[in-house]
Amino acid sequence: MRKKSITATMKPHAGISLLLTLSFLLCACQKTSSESKTDSKTEPASTAAVSSTAPVTSAPTDPQSEFTLVQPELSAVFPGLQQSLVQDFRYDEYIPLKDQEYDKLYPFFLKGNQLYLQKQICNFSNSSDIVFLQYNLDTGKTKELTGKLENLQYEPHEGKCTFADGRIYASFGSETKQTVHFSMDTEKNCVNVLKTEPLDEFTSVCATFPVNNEEYVETYMTNNGNFGEELRFTYYVTLYNETGERNIVTREYGWNENYRYTVNDNQLYEYSQSETGVDPCLRVYDLNGNQLESYKLPEIEPLLQDRGSLLDDDMENSVAEIAAFGDYCLVTIDVCSSMNNKCVLYNLKEKTVCVLENCYYCPTGTSVDSRAENHILEFYSEKTESFRVYSLDNKGQLTPILERPMWDSYIVTDGDSLVYLDAATKQLYNIGL
Repeated sequence: MRKKSITATMKPHAGISLLLTLSFLLCACQKTSSESKTDSKTEPASTAAVSSTAPVTSAPTDPQSEFTLVQPELSAVFPGLQQSLVQDFRYDEYIPLKDQEYDKLYPFFLKGNQLYLQKQICNFSNSSDIVFLQYNLDTGKTKELTGKLENLQYEPHEGKCTFADGRIYASFGSETKQTVHFSMDTEKNCVNVLKTEPLDEFTSVCATFPVNNEEYVETYMTNNGNFGEELRFTYYVTLYNETGERNIVTREYGWNENYRYTVNDNQLYEYSQSETGVDPCLRVYDLNGNQLESYKLPEIEPLLQDRGSLLDDDMENSVAEIAAFGDYCLVTIDVCSSMNNKCVLYNLKEKTVCVLENCYYCPTGTSVDSRAENHILEFYSEKTESFRVYSLDNKGQLTPILERPMWDSYIVTDGDSLVYLDAATKQLYNIGL
Protein backbone atom coordinates (compact mmCIF):
# COMPACT_ATOMS: atom_id res chain seq x y z
CA MET A 1 0.00 0.00 0.00
CA ARG A 2 1.08 3.47 -0.25
CA LYS A 3 2.23 4.71 3.17
CA LYS A 4 1.75 8.25 4.42
CA SER A 5 4.84 10.45 4.44
CA ILE A 6 6.16 12.03 7.64
CA THR A 7 8.18 14.70 5.86
CA ALA A 8 6.25 17.69 4.57
CA THR A 9 8.55 18.12 1.59
CA MET A 10 7.62 14.68 0.33
CA LYS A 11 3.98 15.64 -0.04
CA PRO A 12 3.93 17.31 -3.50
CA HIS A 13 6.05 14.54 -4.98
CA ALA A 14 4.33 11.49 -3.54
CA GLY A 15 0.83 12.96 -3.79
CA ILE A 16 -0.13 11.79 -0.30
CA SER A 17 -1.44 13.31 2.90
CA LEU A 18 0.91 14.01 5.81
CA LEU A 19 0.96 11.59 8.69
CA LEU A 20 -1.13 13.05 11.47
CA THR A 21 -0.21 13.94 15.03
CA LEU A 22 -3.61 14.54 16.59
CA SER A 23 -5.63 12.01 18.55
CA PHE A 24 -8.45 10.06 16.96
CA LEU A 25 -11.92 11.54 17.10
CA LEU A 26 -15.12 10.59 15.36
CA CYS A 27 -17.28 13.59 14.46
CA ALA A 28 -20.93 14.02 13.71
CA CYS A 29 -22.02 15.76 10.58
CA GLN A 30 -25.08 17.65 9.43
CA LYS A 31 -27.95 16.39 7.40
CA THR A 32 -28.05 17.85 3.92
CA SER A 33 -30.64 18.38 1.25
CA SER A 34 -31.78 16.08 -1.51
CA GLU A 35 -31.12 15.27 -5.16
CA SER A 36 -31.95 12.62 -7.68
CA LYS A 37 -29.69 10.86 -10.11
CA THR A 38 -29.20 12.47 -13.50
CA ASP A 39 -30.07 10.41 -16.53
CA SER A 40 -26.97 10.20 -18.69
CA LYS A 41 -29.13 9.96 -21.82
CA THR A 42 -30.73 13.35 -21.27
CA GLU A 43 -27.88 15.15 -19.50
CA PRO A 44 -25.30 16.66 -21.90
CA ALA A 45 -21.71 15.57 -21.47
CA SER A 46 -19.90 17.78 -18.97
CA THR A 47 -16.75 19.59 -20.06
CA ALA A 48 -15.17 18.42 -16.81
CA ALA A 49 -14.88 14.92 -18.18
CA VAL A 50 -13.46 15.80 -21.57
CA SER A 51 -10.28 17.51 -22.66
CA SER A 52 -10.64 21.20 -21.82
CA THR A 53 -8.27 23.94 -20.73
CA ALA A 54 -10.92 26.60 -20.13
CA PRO A 55 -11.24 27.47 -16.42
CA VAL A 56 -14.65 27.13 -14.80
CA THR A 57 -15.81 30.56 -13.64
CA SER A 58 -19.32 29.86 -12.40
CA ALA A 59 -20.55 27.94 -9.40
CA PRO A 60 -21.94 24.44 -10.02
CA THR A 61 -25.69 24.39 -10.57
CA ASP A 62 -26.35 20.80 -9.56
CA PRO A 63 -29.56 20.09 -7.66
CA GLN A 64 -29.22 19.53 -3.93
CA SER A 65 -28.84 15.99 -2.62
CA GLU A 66 -29.66 14.48 0.73
CA PHE A 67 -27.32 12.39 2.88
CA THR A 68 -28.44 11.13 6.26
CA LEU A 69 -26.08 11.35 9.22
CA VAL A 70 -24.75 8.04 10.54
CA GLN A 71 -22.57 7.61 13.60
CA PRO A 72 -20.52 4.40 13.27
CA GLU A 73 -19.17 2.96 16.48
CA LEU A 74 -15.48 2.11 16.68
CA SER A 75 -14.54 -0.69 19.02
CA ALA A 76 -11.08 -0.36 20.58
CA VAL A 77 -10.90 -4.12 21.21
CA PHE A 78 -8.83 -5.86 18.54
CA PRO A 79 -8.60 -9.62 17.96
CA GLY A 80 -5.40 -11.54 18.56
CA LEU A 81 -3.11 -12.13 15.60
CA GLN A 82 -1.27 -15.28 16.61
CA GLN A 83 -3.50 -17.54 14.50
CA SER A 84 -2.73 -15.38 11.45
CA LEU A 85 1.07 -15.54 11.80
CA VAL A 86 2.85 -16.78 8.66
CA GLN A 87 5.17 -19.32 10.27
CA ASP A 88 7.67 -19.86 7.45
CA PHE A 89 8.33 -16.19 6.66
CA ARG A 90 11.98 -15.27 7.35
CA TYR A 91 12.71 -11.56 7.14
CA ASP A 92 16.46 -12.10 7.58
CA GLU A 93 16.58 -14.21 4.43
CA TYR A 94 15.49 -11.20 2.37
CA ILE A 95 17.44 -8.53 4.26
CA PRO A 96 20.55 -9.97 5.95
CA LEU A 97 21.16 -8.66 9.44
CA LYS A 98 24.29 -6.79 8.36
CA ASP A 99 22.26 -4.74 5.84
CA GLN A 100 19.17 -4.00 7.93
CA GLU A 101 20.38 -0.58 9.06
CA TYR A 102 20.03 0.71 5.50
CA ASP A 103 18.01 -1.76 3.42
CA LYS A 104 14.29 -2.31 3.93
CA LEU A 105 11.51 -4.72 2.97
CA TYR A 106 7.90 -3.67 2.36
CA PRO A 107 4.74 -5.43 1.20
CA PHE A 108 3.83 -3.87 -2.15
CA PHE A 109 0.79 -5.66 -3.59
CA LEU A 110 -1.46 -8.57 -2.68
CA LYS A 111 -3.51 -10.73 -5.04
CA GLY A 112 -4.90 -13.95 -3.60
CA ASN A 113 -2.05 -16.06 -2.20
CA GLN A 114 0.61 -14.05 -4.04
CA LEU A 115 2.27 -11.30 -2.02
CA TYR A 116 4.62 -8.95 -3.87
CA LEU A 117 7.40 -7.50 -1.75
CA GLN A 118 9.70 -4.63 -2.58
CA LYS A 119 13.27 -4.72 -1.38
CA GLN A 120 14.82 -1.30 -1.03
CA ILE A 121 18.60 -1.33 -1.42
CA CYS A 122 20.35 1.82 -0.28
CA ASN A 123 22.99 3.03 -2.74
CA PHE A 124 24.26 5.83 -0.46
CA SER A 125 23.50 8.61 -2.95
CA ASN A 126 20.23 9.90 -1.47
CA SER A 127 18.36 7.27 -3.44
CA SER A 128 17.69 3.55 -3.56
CA ASP A 129 17.49 0.69 -6.02
CA ILE A 130 14.35 -1.44 -5.86
CA VAL A 131 13.91 -5.13 -6.62
CA PHE A 132 10.62 -7.01 -6.31
CA LEU A 133 9.91 -10.47 -4.90
CA GLN A 134 6.90 -12.76 -5.31
CA TYR A 135 6.10 -14.66 -2.11
CA ASN A 136 3.55 -17.49 -2.09
CA LEU A 137 1.63 -17.29 1.20
CA ASP A 138 0.55 -20.93 0.91
CA THR A 139 3.89 -22.57 0.14
CA GLY A 140 6.42 -20.01 1.41
CA LYS A 141 8.26 -20.12 -1.92
CA THR A 142 9.84 -16.93 -3.24
CA LYS A 143 10.74 -15.74 -6.74
CA GLU A 144 12.76 -12.62 -7.50
CA LEU A 145 11.39 -10.73 -10.48
CA THR A 146 13.89 -9.92 -13.20
CA GLY A 147 14.63 -6.27 -13.74
CA LYS A 148 14.87 -3.49 -11.14
CA LEU A 149 14.30 0.21 -10.60
CA GLU A 150 17.40 2.31 -10.09
CA ASN A 151 18.07 5.58 -8.27
CA LEU A 152 14.57 6.11 -6.91
CA GLN A 153 14.36 9.01 -4.47
CA TYR A 154 10.76 8.41 -3.46
CA GLU A 155 10.01 4.87 -2.46
CA PRO A 156 7.40 2.87 -4.40
CA HIS A 157 5.45 1.94 -1.28
CA GLU A 158 4.58 5.64 -0.94
CA GLY A 159 2.71 5.69 -4.23
CA LYS A 160 -0.29 3.94 -5.69
CA CYS A 161 -0.23 0.83 -7.83
CA THR A 162 -2.93 -0.89 -9.80
CA PHE A 163 -3.57 -4.28 -11.38
CA ALA A 164 -4.83 -4.50 -14.98
CA ASP A 165 -4.32 -6.90 -17.87
CA GLY A 166 -2.16 -9.28 -15.80
CA ARG A 167 0.29 -6.55 -14.76
CA ILE A 168 0.86 -4.25 -11.82
CA TYR A 169 1.35 -0.63 -12.88
CA ALA A 170 2.86 2.24 -10.89
CA SER A 171 4.79 5.51 -11.32
CA PHE A 172 7.38 7.03 -8.99
CA GLY A 173 9.87 9.86 -8.76
CA SER A 174 13.58 9.29 -9.24
CA GLU A 175 16.77 10.97 -8.05
CA THR A 176 17.35 12.14 -11.63
CA LYS A 177 14.24 14.36 -11.43
CA GLN A 178 12.16 12.05 -13.54
CA THR A 179 8.87 10.24 -13.17
CA VAL A 180 9.47 6.55 -13.81
CA HIS A 181 6.49 4.60 -15.14
CA PHE A 182 6.87 0.83 -14.78
CA SER A 183 4.95 -2.43 -14.84
CA MET A 184 5.36 -5.81 -13.17
CA ASP A 185 4.32 -8.75 -15.34
CA THR A 186 2.81 -11.28 -12.91
CA GLU A 187 3.00 -14.13 -15.45
CA LYS A 188 6.53 -13.61 -16.75
CA ASN A 189 7.77 -12.36 -13.34
CA CYS A 190 9.62 -9.35 -14.68
CA VAL A 191 9.78 -5.59 -14.11
CA ASN A 192 9.78 -3.25 -17.11
CA VAL A 193 10.32 0.50 -17.19
CA LEU A 194 7.68 1.81 -19.60
CA LYS A 195 8.81 5.43 -19.91
CA THR A 196 10.37 8.30 -18.01
CA GLU A 197 9.27 11.92 -17.95
CA PRO A 198 10.77 15.13 -16.53
CA LEU A 199 9.80 15.96 -12.95
CA ASP A 200 10.20 19.41 -11.44
CA GLU A 201 9.24 20.91 -8.09
CA PHE A 202 5.93 22.14 -9.50
CA THR A 203 4.73 18.84 -10.96
CA SER A 204 3.22 16.01 -8.96
CA VAL A 205 4.26 12.38 -9.42
CA CYS A 206 1.59 10.32 -11.18
CA ALA A 207 -0.95 8.42 -9.13
CA THR A 208 -2.29 5.20 -10.65
CA PHE A 209 -5.85 3.89 -10.24
CA PRO A 210 -7.66 0.77 -11.51
CA VAL A 211 -10.63 1.25 -13.84
CA ASN A 212 -11.53 -2.39 -14.48
CA ASN A 213 -9.68 -5.66 -15.07
CA GLU A 214 -8.18 -4.43 -18.35
CA GLU A 215 -7.70 -0.65 -18.00
CA TYR A 216 -6.10 1.80 -15.60
CA VAL A 217 -5.73 5.55 -15.20
CA GLU A 218 -2.85 7.85 -14.31
CA THR A 219 -3.42 11.30 -12.83
CA TYR A 220 -1.03 14.17 -12.18
CA MET A 221 -1.07 17.94 -11.71
CA THR A 222 1.08 20.83 -12.90
CA ASN A 223 1.53 24.34 -11.56
CA ASN A 224 1.14 26.72 -14.49
CA GLY A 225 2.59 29.74 -12.67
CA ASN A 226 1.13 33.18 -12.09
CA PHE A 227 -1.35 34.63 -14.57
CA GLY A 228 -2.62 38.02 -13.49
CA GLU A 229 -1.15 37.44 -10.02
CA GLU A 230 -3.10 34.22 -9.62
CA LEU A 231 -1.71 30.72 -9.49
CA ARG A 232 -3.24 28.32 -11.97
CA PHE A 233 -3.08 24.55 -12.11
CA THR A 234 -3.84 21.83 -14.65
CA TYR A 235 -5.12 18.39 -13.73
CA TYR A 236 -4.60 15.51 -16.18
CA VAL A 237 -6.39 12.16 -16.24
CA THR A 238 -5.22 9.61 -18.84
CA LEU A 239 -6.77 6.21 -19.56
CA TYR A 240 -4.49 3.31 -20.57
CA ASN A 241 -5.43 0.01 -22.18
CA GLU A 242 -3.99 -2.50 -24.67
CA THR A 243 -4.74 -0.19 -27.60
CA GLY A 244 -2.84 2.78 -26.19
CA GLU A 245 -3.72 5.84 -24.13
CA ARG A 246 -6.55 8.39 -24.19
CA ASN A 247 -6.77 11.66 -22.31
CA ILE A 248 -10.14 11.95 -20.57
CA VAL A 249 -9.55 15.10 -18.48
CA THR A 250 -7.43 18.20 -18.92
CA ARG A 251 -8.78 20.66 -16.39
CA GLU A 252 -7.25 24.08 -15.78
CA TYR A 253 -8.36 25.93 -12.66
CA GLY A 254 -7.40 28.78 -10.35
CA TRP A 255 -6.14 29.06 -6.79
CA ASN A 256 -9.55 29.29 -5.12
CA GLU A 257 -11.10 26.60 -7.26
CA ASN A 258 -10.29 22.98 -6.66
CA TYR A 259 -10.68 19.79 -8.67
CA ARG A 260 -9.83 16.25 -7.64
CA TYR A 261 -10.35 13.07 -9.65
CA THR A 262 -10.37 9.34 -9.20
CA VAL A 263 -11.76 6.39 -11.14
CA ASN A 264 -13.19 3.02 -10.23
CA ASP A 265 -15.41 0.39 -11.80
CA ASN A 266 -15.58 2.13 -15.20
CA GLN A 267 -16.60 5.49 -13.74
CA LEU A 268 -14.86 8.84 -13.28
CA TYR A 269 -15.42 10.73 -10.01
CA GLU A 270 -14.89 14.49 -9.94
CA TYR A 271 -14.80 16.70 -6.84
CA SER A 272 -15.08 20.43 -7.55
CA GLN A 273 -15.55 23.71 -5.74
CA SER A 274 -16.18 27.11 -7.29
CA GLU A 275 -13.78 30.01 -7.81
CA THR A 276 -15.07 31.51 -4.56
CA GLY A 277 -13.91 28.38 -2.74
CA VAL A 278 -17.43 27.20 -1.93
CA ASP A 279 -20.21 25.03 -3.42
CA PRO A 280 -18.43 21.65 -3.09
CA CYS A 281 -19.86 19.15 -5.52
CA LEU A 282 -19.33 15.52 -6.59
CA ARG A 283 -20.12 14.39 -10.12
CA VAL A 284 -19.87 10.87 -11.53
CA TYR A 285 -19.30 10.27 -15.26
CA ASP A 286 -18.81 7.38 -17.59
CA LEU A 287 -15.47 7.35 -19.39
CA ASN A 288 -16.95 9.13 -22.42
CA GLY A 289 -17.84 12.19 -20.37
CA ASN A 290 -21.57 11.52 -19.88
CA GLN A 291 -22.74 12.63 -16.46
CA LEU A 292 -24.39 9.85 -14.47
CA GLU A 293 -24.85 11.33 -11.00
CA SER A 294 -24.40 14.67 -9.25
CA TYR A 295 -24.37 15.58 -5.57
CA LYS A 296 -24.03 18.74 -3.52
CA LEU A 297 -21.63 18.22 -0.61
CA PRO A 298 -22.64 20.78 2.06
CA GLU A 299 -20.70 18.85 4.73
CA ILE A 300 -17.42 19.88 3.07
CA GLU A 301 -17.88 23.65 3.11
CA PRO A 302 -17.68 24.34 6.88
CA LEU A 303 -14.57 22.15 7.11
CA LEU A 304 -12.89 24.25 4.43
CA GLN A 305 -13.90 27.53 6.04
CA ASP A 306 -12.93 26.63 9.62
CA ARG A 307 -9.93 28.88 10.18
CA GLY A 308 -9.18 27.39 13.60
CA SER A 309 -5.73 28.52 14.69
CA LEU A 310 -4.43 29.44 11.23
CA LEU A 311 -1.69 32.02 11.70
CA ASP A 312 -1.14 33.08 8.10
CA ASP A 313 -3.71 34.50 5.70
CA ASP A 314 -2.25 32.32 2.96
CA MET A 315 -2.88 29.13 4.94
CA GLU A 316 -6.15 27.36 4.31
CA ASN A 317 -7.79 23.98 4.55
CA SER A 318 -8.13 22.16 1.25
CA VAL A 319 -9.45 18.97 -0.29
CA ALA A 320 -6.36 16.85 -0.90
CA GLU A 321 -7.80 13.79 -2.63
CA ILE A 322 -10.84 11.62 -3.15
CA ALA A 323 -11.15 7.83 -3.24
CA ALA A 324 -13.95 5.70 -4.71
CA PHE A 325 -14.57 2.10 -3.66
CA GLY A 326 -17.77 0.11 -3.94
CA ASP A 327 -20.68 2.39 -3.07
CA TYR A 328 -18.42 4.81 -1.21
CA CYS A 329 -16.64 8.04 -1.98
CA LEU A 330 -14.18 9.38 0.60
CA VAL A 331 -13.22 13.07 0.46
CA THR A 332 -10.02 13.91 2.37
CA ILE A 333 -9.48 17.45 3.67
CA ASP A 334 -6.08 18.64 4.89
CA VAL A 335 -6.43 20.86 7.95
CA CYS A 336 -3.58 23.30 7.53
CA SER A 337 -3.38 24.60 11.11
CA SER A 338 -2.86 21.20 12.69
CA MET A 339 -1.39 19.03 9.90
CA ASN A 340 -4.50 17.00 10.52
CA ASN A 341 -7.02 15.57 8.13
CA LYS A 342 -10.77 15.17 8.16
CA CYS A 343 -12.48 12.70 5.89
CA VAL A 344 -16.09 12.87 4.79
CA LEU A 345 -17.36 9.41 3.90
CA TYR A 346 -20.35 9.23 1.57
CA ASN A 347 -22.33 6.08 0.82
CA LEU A 348 -23.79 7.04 -2.54
CA LYS A 349 -26.22 4.12 -2.59
CA GLU A 350 -27.57 4.32 0.94
CA LYS A 351 -27.32 8.18 0.94
CA THR A 352 -25.51 8.31 4.28
CA VAL A 353 -22.58 10.43 5.41
CA CYS A 354 -20.19 10.72 8.36
CA VAL A 355 -17.12 12.81 9.18
CA LEU A 356 -14.00 10.97 10.35
CA GLU A 357 -10.74 12.35 11.70
CA ASN A 358 -7.24 11.02 11.10
CA CYS A 359 -8.65 8.53 8.61
CA TYR A 360 -6.98 6.88 5.59
CA TYR A 361 -8.29 4.50 2.95
CA CYS A 362 -6.11 1.51 2.09
CA PRO A 363 -6.63 0.81 -1.64
CA THR A 364 -6.66 -2.73 -3.03
CA GLY A 365 -5.04 -1.83 -6.35
CA THR A 366 -7.92 -3.54 -8.17
CA SER A 367 -11.30 -2.23 -9.27
CA VAL A 368 -13.79 -2.36 -6.38
CA ASP A 369 -17.43 -2.59 -7.44
CA SER A 370 -20.57 -2.58 -5.32
CA ARG A 371 -20.31 -6.34 -4.70
CA ALA A 372 -17.10 -5.93 -2.66
CA GLU A 373 -17.79 -6.72 0.97
CA ASN A 374 -14.77 -5.25 2.72
CA HIS A 375 -12.95 -1.93 2.55
CA ILE A 376 -9.99 -1.09 4.79
CA LEU A 377 -9.82 2.19 6.72
CA GLU A 378 -7.07 3.22 9.15
CA PHE A 379 -7.27 5.77 11.96
CA TYR A 380 -4.20 7.33 13.49
CA SER A 381 -4.11 7.73 17.28
CA GLU A 382 -1.63 10.19 18.74
CA LYS A 383 -2.22 8.81 22.22
CA THR A 384 -0.92 5.37 21.30
CA GLU A 385 1.16 6.46 18.28
CA SER A 386 -0.48 3.71 16.29
CA PHE A 387 -2.83 3.04 13.40
CA ARG A 388 -6.13 1.35 14.19
CA VAL A 389 -7.23 -0.76 11.23
CA TYR A 390 -10.91 -1.52 10.53
CA SER A 391 -12.88 -3.30 7.84
CA LEU A 392 -15.82 -1.27 6.53
CA ASP A 393 -18.73 -3.17 5.00
CA ASN A 394 -21.40 -1.88 2.62
CA LYS A 395 -23.79 -1.16 5.50
CA GLY A 396 -21.36 1.13 7.27
CA GLN A 397 -20.28 -1.33 9.96
CA LEU A 398 -16.64 -0.97 11.06
CA THR A 399 -15.02 -4.16 12.36
CA PRO A 400 -11.67 -3.93 14.21
CA ILE A 401 -8.86 -5.87 12.52
CA LEU A 402 -5.61 -4.88 14.23
CA GLU A 403 -3.71 -2.05 15.86
CA ARG A 404 -0.23 -1.50 14.52
CA PRO A 405 2.70 0.77 15.44
CA MET A 406 3.27 3.97 13.50
CA TRP A 407 6.82 2.97 12.59
CA ASP A 408 8.11 -0.11 10.77
CA SER A 409 4.70 -1.64 10.11
CA TYR A 410 2.88 -1.96 6.79
CA ILE A 411 -0.33 -3.43 5.40
CA VAL A 412 -1.68 -4.37 1.98
CA THR A 413 -5.08 -5.81 1.11
CA ASP A 414 -6.93 -7.29 -1.85
CA GLY A 415 -10.35 -6.98 -0.20
CA ASP A 416 -10.52 -10.65 0.78
CA SER A 417 -7.54 -10.72 3.13
CA LEU A 418 -5.00 -8.36 4.62
CA VAL A 419 -1.26 -8.87 5.01
CA TYR A 420 0.52 -7.07 7.82
CA LEU A 421 4.30 -6.85 8.12
CA ASP A 422 5.76 -5.83 11.48
CA ALA A 423 9.33 -5.07 10.42
CA ALA A 424 10.39 -4.35 13.99
CA THR A 425 9.58 -7.92 15.08
CA LYS A 426 10.17 -9.31 11.55
CA GLN A 427 6.80 -11.09 11.59
CA LEU A 428 4.26 -11.42 8.80
CA TYR A 429 0.52 -11.94 9.29
CA ASN A 430 -2.13 -13.04 6.76
CA ILE A 431 -5.57 -12.03 8.08
CA GLY A 432 -8.81 -13.14 6.42
CA LEU A 433 -11.55 -10.52 6.16
